[in-house]
Amino acid sequence: MGLRTALALLPDDRATDAAVREVVAFFHTHAHEPVEPMRVVRATGLLGERTEPVLQALAKGGVINCDGDPLKEPSSFDPDTMLALEVKRFLRVGDGASSRIHASVSKYRGRQGPI
Repeated sequence: MGLRTALALLPDDRATDAAVREVVAFFHTHAHEPVEPMRVVRATGLLGERTEPVLQALAKGGVINCDGDPLKEPSSFDPDTMLALEVKRFLRVGDGASSRIHASVSKYRGRQGPI
């Protein structure tokens, strides 16, 4: 159980990957806080249709704790040591990829000049 298990339950596409990253980063920032599903939607700026499968997968994978349905009940991120390390690594790898993409786009625009 963990982030890897949760990710295996989700489709492998860019939109889902972006939603997972936003939701995991939100829960990481608000560790040990009960968070309502609508708060996740508002804070991430994602549509409910994007956050719902992510919340369900994170709950099934044991990343977030929820007493009932994660789409109706508050969930919390209360990681043990291994899960905390897994999530930090996941977020750090995502940050690195994002900054590399941004740098590549900036370099391309610099070489091509203004339109």
